[in-house]
Amino acid sequence: MPIYLCRWPNGDCSVVRANNRGEAVELLDEFGNAEGCPLIPLPTFMMHLRISDEGEVEFDSFGEATEHVLFELAYPLLSEVLLNVPTDEAGNPTPEGLIAISDAVAKERERIRRKKVKEPDTERGREMKKIIRAPTRIIDRVIRESATKLLKRFPVKGKPN
Repeated sequence: MPIYLCRWPNGDCSVVRANNRGEAVELLDEFGNAEGCPLIPLPTFMMHLRISDEGEVEFDSFGEATEHVLFELAYPLLSEVLLNVPTDEAGNPTPEGLIAISDAVAKERERIRRKKVKEPDTERGREMKKIIRAPTRIIDRVIRESATKLLKRFPVKGKPN
């Protein structure tokens, strides 16, 4: 089952394991509507979590290959700057380097725009989408399931044509 990286327009990323892109969009709806956002299959994914003394699960680090892939795929402008940023003797970014990093982050937050997405199949679905902003795939399924339930209530007389 593939693991997808969703690159949100604000610069954030989410990672989800799903059978396909459509299912990934549905699962990501827990965070927001991922329709039109880039969904990139990840060739590798590894991260380490730790538990704090307060009982909180905290992010510790990504595996080396995962971190490289994340920067390369999700943040290519920032990745390029980080490779070439000026540093001091201790290896920390210089004031000019910090400005370059900040500029790259700002550009990354503006770089991604949502693509146009398929509208729901029905007028009722399009109305629902305007109100709840759920993914089209979910709306179409809800409409289809509701219509099926409703139609089962009607008795069929004679042979259907």
